[in-house]
Amino acid sequence: MKNFSIILSTVAIILATVAIVSVFKVKSPVVTAAPMAVADGVVSQSDLASVLSQNPKIVADALQAYEQQQREAQEKAAAELLAKYAGEISSEANVPFIGPKDAKVTVTEFFDFSCGYCKRLSPEIEKIIADNADVKFVFKPLTFVSPVSSYQAKAGFAAFNQGKFLEFYKAVMEGDASSEELVDEIAKNAGIDFDKYKADVASDEVSKRISDVAAFAQKIQVNGVPAVFINGKQAHGRSAAELQADIDAAK
Repeated sequence: MKNFSIILSTVAIILATVAIVSVFKVKSPVVTAAPMAVADGVVSQSDLASVLSQNPKIVADALQAYEQQQREAQEKAAAELLAKYAGEISSEANVPFIGPKDAKVTVTEFFDFSCGYCKRLSPEIEKIIADNADVKFVFKPLTFVSPVSSYQAKAGFAAFNQGKFLEFYKAVMEGDASSEELVDEIAKNAGIDFDKYKADVASDEVSKRISDVAAFAQKIQVNGVPAVFINGKQAHGRSAAELQADIDAAK
């Protein structure tokens, strides 16, 4: 309804212009039958309703044009926002990462350990990690999908602190980590120092890092997961081949 009101107003303005009215004077008896107070820059509601009833395609075309303009404006704003924060998107500071810090190409994934789509993507991520030793892979966990997501993310940070993040990531994505106990079991199986792990999971520092990731994701309008970026630009591919093509293009 809101969009229709905007379109209706837009159509009124369009019909009030001499150029448009001239076209209708030639092609439409509805317009030529009434002056519509064009000289004063005013189109009456009844005249507008009459024109639209006789030419409903005007509304459809105007709505389509408006929606296209909205999409283009949103895409432009999103691209500008990502460009502004590209360096921060690719930063490995205070988050789990794999690969050289000074890599020419950085792949960043915003994900949630409990997200089904993220679980489907994880084998593709693991494949491109195996195939690209010169690429930095940055992991920024979010925690909104499940009540256990927060604990999973904390455990991921704790695993990273012991150099076991990829093993933990793979095990959680492939297995059952639907409770804190099951997450802890995965950590133990990964060969993690369990006492240190539990201390890190409970630490304020890890909680702050997770909060910082969430705040940054909100800032750049990451509203769903998985969200993958290559050198700060969003990648929409969901297969290893598609992601590899984007990585190769960035090298």
